[in-house]
Amino acid sequence: MVYYLLICRSLTYAQRSAKALEHAGITAIVSRVPTILSSSGCGYGVKLSAKHISNALIVLKNAELHPLKIYVQYADGNFNEVNL
Repeated sequence: MVYYLLICRSLTYAQRSAKALEHAGITAIVSRVPTILSSSGCGYGVKLSAKHISNALIVLKNAELHPLKIYVQYADGNFNEVNL
């Protein structure tokens, strides 16, 4: 299955993002960012199913919660950055 990982600037922003998405009916999981994706060695993000990415970005924009970066995670575990 394909997932998207929305990188947030802090744990608080990841939690706020997940809460906004959950209120919109989109399942979102707060998780640590893999070290290969984090320039500072630590970070948090929100993971969600690929089928919800369009609506999720609209919800986050309306809530003024902007992800720093967006990655797509493929079934084989590889990541690719998505341009905003």
